[in-house]
Formats: sequence, structure tokens, C-alpha cells
Amino acid sequence: MIRIIFIALILTGCTSSPGIIPIGHDSYTIMISGQSGFVPVGGMKADAYEGAQKHCKSLNKSLEEVSFNSTSGFGKFPEVELKFKCVN
Repeated sequence: MIRIIFIALILTGCTSSPGIIPIGHDSYTIMISGQSGFVPVGGMKADAYEGAQKHCKSLNKSLEEVSFNSTSGFGKFPEVELKFKCVN
């Protein structure tokens, strides 16, 4: 039982992000990096979209995706990057 809890903690709490960064007029980027090779990219992608959605909603605007990229693989820590706009 303790092993299961330990593994769950490792897999869920191992990402970092500098937050949402403005890159132009109503344009932003968010990048999330895994701190180990065992972080699922799907969860990181969901976190990026959730953060972008919250940011646009705080501006009373809607999210429009510009691009999405992810990297992962043997010997690499996973990363996701979402570029987006907040539009009316």
C-alpha cells in the first residue's frame, strides 16, 4: 500500500512551469516541464490547457490555440508548450 502511494506521489507532483508568459498582443505561451521521465505527457497537456483557459477567462475572453508541441522519449524529460491567444 505504501508503495502505491509513493508511486502516485512521484507521478503527480513532478512538473514545473514558469507560468503564462505574454509573447505579443493578446498572445501567450505556457510551458510545463516534467521533473522526471515518468511524468505522463497527457496530464501535462491537460494542465497547460487548463491554465490557458483560466487565464483567458480571467480576461473575459475565449481561448484560441495557436500551436501545441510536446517532447518526450527515452532519456528526455517530457515538456509541453502551448501558444495561444485570448480573443473576444
